Amino acid sequence: MGMIGDIADGIKAVGQIAVKPLLALALCSGALLCAPAHLVVGAGLTDFVAKYRTWIGLALVASCAYLVAHGLSWLFNVIGSLLDDARMRKVRRKWLTTLTPDEKAILVPYIRDQTASVTYSLNDGAVRGLEGKGVLYRASSVSYGLGFPFNMQPWAREILSAEPELLMWENEDAD
Repeated sequence: MGMIGDIADGIKAVGQIAVKPLLALALCSGALLCAPAHLVVGAGLTDFVAKYRTWIGLALVASCAYLVAHGLSWLFNVIGSLLDDARMRKVRRKWLTTLTPDEKAILVPYIRDQTASVTYSLNDGAVRGLEGKGVLYRASSVSYGLGFPFNMQPWAREILSAEPELLMWENEDAD
């Protein structure tokens, strides 16, 4: 496989090391190096620590470095996920504020009548557009003819229930 393949396999193996054994290694090596002398003598580890101090220190540094890198990676993933969620909430809200009158008419029964499913034709472009945006989803693959039941996504129901004015258009205000 070659040197590059071996390096890639080594990196993959390091990435799969479990955190708990490394935490135990860090704690034990740290305890051996930092423990008061009377505890090391009492445990009968004086000769061991004196002989392997360099290796114990290396184990401490390596395990702590891996644990810090693992913790930072987890933290960056959490922050990235939160930022992605916030960005997606903004995009979804934008979708609901820019609905056309025919899209609004499709969504009204879900909020006004508190209906879980409404049957629409697969030929309806507005319904398919809302499905493409993730506002609606086809609840069943079984139908009679071209009519299929569609449900509203929970995030859309939550926003539109809190702000039903998003489903109104100018013609309703004149009535």
